[in-house]
Amino acid sequence: MSSDVAVDSRERARGLLLGAAVGDALGAPFEGAVRVDERLLASAENVTGQLSYTDDTALTLVLAEHLAERRGGEDALDPDALAREFADAWAAEPWRGYGSAAQEIFRLICTGMDWRTVASASFGGQGSFGNGAAMRVAPVALVADDLADAARLARRSAVLTHAHADGEAGAALQGCAAYLALHSSPGEPLDRAAIREELRGAGIEEHWLAKLDIIAEFDPETEPERAAQLLGHGVAALESVPTALAAFLINPDSPAEVIRWAIRAGGDTDTIACMAGALAGARNGADAFPDSWIQRLEHADLLTECADRLA
Repeated sequence: MSSDVAVDSRERARGLLLGAAVGDALGAPFEGAVRVDERLLASAENVTGQLSYTDDTALTLVLAEHLAERRGGEDALDPDALAREFADAWAAEPWRGYGSAAQEIFRLICTGMDWRTVASASFGGQGSFGNGAAMRVAPVALVADDLADAARLARRSAVLTHAHADGEAGAALQGCAAYLALHSSPGEPLDRAAIREELRGAGIEEHWLAKLDIIAEFDPETEPERAAQLLGHGVAALESVPTALAAFLINPDSPAEVIRWAIRAGGDTDTIACMAGALAGARNGADAFPDSWIQRLEHADLLTECADRLA
């Protein structure tokens, strides 16, 4: 996939962060629904008032600010510092919607425990295989040197809280997808087979690539409910990350439709729409989202300022 000059790097960076946040905020009211009716979603879009985001965006912003502060250093990511920054963000706003496992991990880090011990001990010692690392990872695409570097940074950021291989792999897939979206050309068709091979080359595991084989059969008429049946839509990374990628690949040049499709898939709607929105925004830029969404978005100015620093 080639880079496109019509959407500049600043606009793409803004699109990535704002797209993640607006997807999160629009999806949050529907979290847990088996399916989301189009009319109900349309009604929710037209409600006035602030679009408030959840822990998904809160942690995405923490990672983005961490990367922005370290631009130009020997390494873009300091795991020890980032783990504490995540924990501090939870402590400052515990009401954002954090899951119980994440709350416990951050609580223990705040007491001074090492993140390595805490993360590896969660879920009976197997580590978390949830989507919490993937939901926040998209900003690594803005500082990665190449696709392999995006995967490396994604895994380094994931292991702080998600020690299970699938928790890390989900973050790697989303981080790589964000990198590919960022360097794609709006209006040019996306070659799903080529994307699959690029992801294989970046180290994405075979059972994850099998999900892309399912997505390869989807077209613009594929209903999100059907996709959710085939891919999943729960909190496990192996379920929700591929569904977010499907939302993007089905209609990559219509960011609003990407987010709507992701929400209509049901399940963990805020996280799926957050991940899908980041991909659509990275490809098309912030201006491609409806103005009414961005104007209502909580802390849109802060997200924009951070994006500009990363760009």
